[in-house]
Amino acid sequence: MRIDIVADFVCPWCYVGRRRLAIALAQRPAVQAEIHWHPFELNPEIPPAGVPRERWWQARFGSSERLAEMLGQLVAIGLDLDIDFDFTAIEMQPNTRLAHELMHLATRHGCADDLAEALFAAHFSRGQPLGHPETLAGLAQDLGLPQDEIESTLGGRHDAETVSQHLQQVREAGVTSVPTFILDGRHAFSGAQEPPFLLQVLDRLAAIPAGAAEAGATQPP
Repeated sequence: MRIDIVADFVCPWCYVGRRRLAIALAQRPAVQAEIHWHPFELNPEIPPAGVPRERWWQARFGSSERLAEMLGQLVAIGLDLDIDFDFTAIEMQPNTRLAHELMHLATRHGCADDLAEALFAAHFSRGQPLGHPETLAGLAQDLGLPQDEIESTLGGRHDAETVSQHLQQVREAGVTSVPTFILDGRHAFSGAQEPPFLLQVLDRLAAIPAGAAEAGATQPP
């Protein structure tokens, strides 16, 4: 089953959604999932060097009480998913365009899902700056990606135009929030849904012939 995920790596709910999907898929071993990642930029206006986290969060979420409540909820959810959210480690809110370009390289080498997990963990658990080429190069090297291709991607921006086109395609497909999941090209939904919901969708799709259309069906971006 093809599963398309539209996400950004500074979105904590994208991380939660990916882990919840993994839990559901582990309970349905007969489903052979092929996961395809698609780029989305929550904050394209952030400069490449990033902006101070405190200033950014204050402007976006307003009151410190509201922010503390939201982050506390995420930390609690993360404990059940083996996600170590450490928001205090994040010093800068990054621009993620380079990370998406590196994901395009990882896709060509069949390790995009592994890189996605690495990017989420680097940002949310260790506070590593995802907008810095040095950070991204280290993550890519850990996955064994070719050094010359890492350099051409991060230094030469070899995949910049392709990723720009993919971002445009996602917008034209009507995706306005992340995470967005498209299962088997027949069922789309947004949000970090709980495993019971995901299991219902997987079971329903398995019971419907592949050529049959389903309400809410869409084509992957």
